[in-house]
Amino acid sequence: MADTLAALRSLMASHSPPLNALIVPSEDYHQSEYVSARDKRRDFVSGFTGSAGIALISMNEALLWTDGRYFLQAAQQLSEQWTLMRIGEDPALDIWMEDNLPKDAAIGVDPWCISVDTAKKWERAFAKKQQKLVPTARNLVDEVWKNQPPAETNPLIMHPLEFAGRSVADKLKDLRAKLVQEKARAMIITALDEVAWLYNVRGTDVSYSPVVHAFAIVTLNSAFLYVDKRKLSSEANSYMKENGIFVREYGDVSSDTVLLASDQLTPSSADKTPAGLNTEINCGKGTGNGEIQTAEFVNDLIWVDTGACCFALYLKLNADKVLLKQSPLALAKALKNPVEMKGLKNAHIRDGAAVVQYLAWLDRQMQEIYGASGYFAEAESVSKNKLQDLKRLTEVSASDKLEEFRASKEHFRGLSFPTISSVGSNGAIIHYSPEAETCAELDPDQMYLCDSGAQYLDGTTDITRTVHFGKPTPHEKTCYTAVLKGHISLGNARFPNGTNGYALDVLARTPLWKYGLDYRHGTGHGIGSYLNVHEGPHQISFRPSAQNVPLQVSMTVTDEPGYYEDGKFGIRLENVLIVKEGNTKFNFGDKGYLTFEHITWAPYQRKLIDVSLLVPEEIQWLNDYHSKCSEILAPYLNQSEMEWLKNATAPIAA
Repeated sequence: MADTLAALRSLMASHSPPLNALIVPSEDYHQSEYVSARDKRRDFVSGFTGSAGIALISMNEALLWTDGRYFLQAAQQLSEQWTLMRIGEDPALDIWMEDNLPKDAAIGVDPWCISVDTAKKWERAFAKKQQKLVPTARNLVDEVWKNQPPAETNPLIMHPLEFAGRSVADKLKDLRAKLVQEKARAMIITALDEVAWLYNVRGTDVSYSPVVHAFAIVTLNSAFLYVDKRKLSSEANSYMKENGIFVREYGDVSSDTVLLASDQLTPSSADKTPAGLNTEINCGKGTGNGEIQTAEFVNDLIWVDTGACCFALYLKLNADKVLLKQSPLALAKALKNPVEMKGLKNAHIRDGAAVVQYLAWLDRQMQEIYGASGYFAEAESVSKNKLQDLKRLTEVSASDKLEEFRASKEHFRGLSFPTISSVGSNGAIIHYSPEAETCAELDPDQMYLCDSGAQYLDGTTDITRTVHFGKPTPHEKTCYTAVLKGHISLGNARFPNGTNGYALDVLARTPLWKYGLDYRHGTGHGIGSYLNVHEGPHQISFRPSAQNVPLQVSMTVTDEPGYYEDGKFGIRLENVLIVKEGNTKFNFGDKGYLTFEHITWAPYQRKLIDVSLLVPEEIQWLNDYHSKCSEILAPYLNQSEMEWLKNATAPIAA
C-alpha cells in the first residue's frame, strides 16, 4: 500500500501541471455502483472493498470518504496510512479540499470516472480558492497497477421478448418522442443498465449485474452501440441489424461524440442501413423507415444525464448545446411492463422457496452440529462446541448452501450481489462481505442476518431475514419487533399520487425512534428486471435525493428498515414491494391513492417477536402474510420442508 501511494505521488509530481491531490472514485466509465475487477481502482489504492466510497491522495495524506453502511468495514480495512472520513459526520470531500489544499491547487481526476454533476459541483467549490479540477489524460492508478486484471470480453446476450416484454423498436420510438419533446437531436446513454434495457441485451462483464460494457448514442434517425465487437456472435450481429442498431467499437464513442457535437455523426457509408428502423413517432413527419426529418424541427440539443454521463464525454460537446437532464430511460425502465411484472412475481416465488429451504436446512444443521434449540424453541444451546465429527458452519459455507438452493431453480443466472451472511457483531456491519479465510463460524447464541438475492431471466430478487437459533435476549426481541413494526407500517402505507420516498421514509423509522433507535441507510430502492439489484430513479430514504421522483404504479421498491448495535448484532428485514392502485374508499382532491403489494415470500421468525408490542392490525397482517407464504411456496417444497414452513407460519395469537 505504501509503495502504491509513493508511486502515485511520483506521477502526481511529474504531471503537467503538477497535481497537489488526486481523486480516485469508486465508479467506472459508466458511473456504475458495482464494477468489474479491472475497474476497482479505489479498492486497489486503499484496501477498502465496499461498493461506495471515494479516495483522495495528497502529497502527505490519504483519505477515504464513505457512507454509514460502511463505517465499521472501512475502519477495519483501512491501513494506518489512511484516514476514514464519515459522510454526514466529517467535512465533505470538496469542503475538505477547499480548507486543506493550497490556493491555486491542481486536483487531478480521470474524467471518465466522474459524472458531469460531480465535476461541476467540484469546479464550483474549488473556484472559491482559485483551485482547479484537472482532467487527467490517462488514469494514474492504471499506470501503477502492475497486475491490473484485463478488460472483460464476455459474450453479449440477447434478452428475449418473452422476458423483456417490449421490443427495441417500441423503446426507441418512445425515446425519440422524448427527444423531439425536449428539442434534442440525440442522446448519449452511458448507464450500463439503460443500454441493456433499451436494446434488450444482457452480459456478464460485471459480477452480479447482467450488463455488458457499452455506450449508446440514439439520434432521431440512427441508433449506435459502442462495444468490444469481439463480444458479438454472428447471431448477435444479425440481431443488431434487425433492430436498426449500428455497432461501433467501444472506444469509438469518444471520437463519435466529437462528430455528434458538430452534427456529423452518421452511420458509416460502408454499412448497409439496417432493416429495423420502422419506428415512426407521432410528433412530426417521418420518412417511413423511422427516421425523423430533422428539417421539420429545431432540435439542436444533445441530451446527457448529468448523474450518469461521464465528464470526459461532456467535455467533447458544446456546453450551450447540451440538455442536462435525467435520462428518460431511468423512469421508463423503473415502470415495469406486464411481462416484467409477472416475471418478477414468479422469480420471487421461486426465490422465496429457496430461502425457506435454506432456513429449514440451517435449522437442522444448527441443532445437529451445535446443539442449538433451533428456529422454533427458545433455550440456550446444549453445547456451544460443535460435535467432533461434524463439519463446522461458517458465514461463507452457509451462504454457499443458500446459493445451491437458488441454483436449482428455473431461470437462475447467478447472485444479484455478494450475500451478506453475518453472525453476531458482523451483522452490525451493514454491507458486510464475508471472506472464506477470515469469516466467523455460526453461533447458536447470536443473531444471524442474511441479506441475499439472485438474478433470474425473469427477474431480480433481494431479501433479508434475521434469525436466532438459541435464546434471544429481551433487548434483541424489542429491537427486532421495532424493525418489524416499521417494516409493516411502510409496507401497508396508503398515500396520494405524487408522494415521494422521502415522505414515506419516516413510516419505517417511527417505531425505532420510540426507543431512541435508528439506522444509517435508506429504507428502499428499486429492483431491476434481470438487471441491477439497485435501481432508480426513485428511492425511499431520508436523503434529499429521494424527493426527486414520486412513486408510481408498477414501480418496484424494497422495504428494509434495520437496527445495528456496534460490536453486538444487526437486524434487517427486507421485502420487495410493487406500487399499485390504493382502492381507497374516498379520493380527496381527485389525486388517486396508491399502496404496496408484497412479492417476497419468506417467514418472519416468531421467536424474535415480542407480541405484546404489536397492535391487532399488525398481528392480523402477519398471520395473513404467513398464510399466503405457506400457500404460495407449497408447490416448490418437499414434505419435510413444507412441515417446517407450516410450523414457521403458524398463526400468532393476539
